[in-house]
Amino acid sequence: MATQPYIQGLEAAEFIMGPPAIKGIPLWRGRGIEAVRLLVETFVDLVRARHPVSVVEHGFLASQADNRRVFGDYGNVYELLDAPGNPDALFRSDNIVSSLAQLDREQAAGPLIAVGTVLRHFPGRTAPLFRDRMVWPVVELNQLAAGDTAAEVLDFYRSVIEEMLRNISIPSITVCTDELSSYGKLTYLVVTALPNRRPTVLATLYVLADELRKALGQHQDIVDIGFTGKVLATAAMVHKDSRGLMLPSAVAPVQLGVTVGPDTDLSHCQNWFQELDDAGIRHDVVRVSASNASRARAERSWHRKGVPLVLGLDRSPGSVVLCSRLPRERVQLSGRPDPHTVRAHLDAHDERLLGSAQRLLTATTDRNGHVRTLCGPCAADLGSSVFGHIVPVATGRCEQCGADRGRTHFISEEGRFY
Repeated sequence: MATQPYIQGLEAAEFIMGPPAIKGIPLWRGRGIEAVRLLVETFVDLVRARHPVSVVEHGFLASQADNRRVFGDYGNVYELLDAPGNPDALFRSDNIVSSLAQLDREQAAGPLIAVGTVLRHFPGRTAPLFRDRMVWPVVELNQLAAGDTAAEVLDFYRSVIEEMLRNISIPSITVCTDELSSYGKLTYLVVTALPNRRPTVLATLYVLADELRKALGQHQDIVDIGFTGKVLATAAMVHKDSRGLMLPSAVAPVQLGVTVGPDTDLSHCQNWFQELDDAGIRHDVVRVSASNASRARAERSWHRKGVPLVLGLDRSPGSVVLCSRLPRERVQLSGRPDPHTVRAHLDAHDERLLGSAQRLLTATTDRNGHVRTLCGPCAADLGSSVFGHIVPVATGRCEQCGADRGRTHFISEEGRFY
C-alpha cells in the first residue's frame, strides 16, 4: 500500500520514523515529540486560566481487575497472564481508572491531566495516528463536578478544546450527540473536516454515564476530556503545500529558520538571536555555500520540516530576505527583523492556515449538508441522520417547515463517524 501523503509529510518533517514501519505502532522522532510537548503545553495553559491543574503520566501497566470492574469484559485490551510479580496486569488501555484513583487518594476534585500511551487490540487496517494499536500521545483530563455544575464545566472545556485547535489553525464544530450514551450522559464531539471532504472527530468530551460513575466509586459527576496525536495528523493533512507540511507556529519546533552564507559573521547576530530567545521565538541556523542552488536546497529543507518562516541573510552583502508560505513569497527586508516583526509574520502565517482550513470546513458542511437548522418535529423526521445538535446552541427558522423554533443540527447520513 502506498504511503499516504500526510505520513510522507510527517516523515519528511522528522516527526515520525519512516519505513520499515510496525503496523499500528508509529514511532515518534524528536521534532514530533517536541510538537506534542508544545500542543500539550497549549492545552494545559488554557486550562490553567481557570483551574490549577496537575499533569501526570501513569505506568504502562494497569490492573485487569480495576479495568473489568469499570468497563466489563472489553475485547480490545491486552491482558498479561504471566507478568513476573504482577498476575493482575494488562497493557494500559485507558487513563481514567488510574486518574480517578489518584484523585481519591489525594482527596481532590481535579482537574488532573494524564499524558501517556495506551495499547489496544486493533486487528484491521491501521491509518497511522488515526487508528493505531499503540496510541501516543493520549491526553485525558478528568475532573469531579459538584452538584449540578457538570454541564457548565463541560462547556468550559469545549471552549478550551476549540481554542486549542484554533491555536493550531484548525477550525471546529462541537456537536452534542446521543450516539455514545452508554459512555456519556452528556457527550460533545469536536469535529473538523479532512481534505477528502469528510468530517472527523478530534476530541471527545463527556459527563460520564451514571453506570460508569458508580463503577468508578464516585458520587459526583465525572467530566472526561480526551484527544490524541490524531490532532497533529489532521494538521498534517490540512496544512500542506507542494513542499510538504506547513506547521502552525504554536506547535512548530522551529518557527524561524535562518540561512546564512559562508562569510556571514554570526558573532554580529548574537544580540539578535538573544532578542528572539527572550521573545520566545524558536529559531535555528544553517550555513550554506555561496551558490543559489545551495540556498534553495536549504529553503526546501526548512519547508519540509514545517518551518513557518525562512530568513536568508547575506545572499548579497547585508541583504535580508524573508520567505513565507501560502502562497510562497519572498520579500526583501531593510535589516534583521525584530521579534515584534517576526511575531507579526508568524501570526499572519497562522491566519492564512486558519482561513484555508475554514474554507475547507465550510465547503465540507455545505456540500454534504451537514449543518441544518431544524425544529424538533422536522429533526425527528430525519431519524438517525441527525447526529446531534451544535453547541453553543444557535436558533433560527426551520429550513424544513419554516417554524421559528429551529436549532442548528449536525446531519450525518452515514451515522456515527470517526
